[in-house]
Amino acid sequence: MGKIKSMEEMDNLLEISYTEDGEQIPSIFARSFDIERYDDAVREAELYDDPNNLLGSLLEGFSYDDVIIPKFVAIHGEQLHKSFNAVILLFNFEYQGSKKEAIIESSHLEFMGTVEYR
Repeated sequence: MGKIKSMEEMDNLLEISYTEDGEQIPSIFARSFDIERYDDAVREAELYDDPNNLLGSLLEGFSYDDVIIPKFVAIHGEQLHKSFNAVILLFNFEYQGSKKEAIIESSHLEFMGTVEYR
């Protein structure tokens, strides 16, 4: 979760590019958390107009929200320690890195955890 200034900035953070040889260049988001690769086809992201700290509200509408909301609430409680306006979810992926937050230009992102959704 994080605070991101605009949809343009979010798109820039999540953009995956390729070399002339077809090798994938990880997104700025991935590099910031030392992630070599994830399947972009099962990545979901949302940028809200108004930041809030209600976990259920931030995760509502994402795939498997009926499963993941209670699991994240069990970890963090109903209200988060601060307000966020951006959520990035990676499905079929377990983060093994040690970075818990990243500041990228004017964006601030925090790793909130991994939960099973099936």
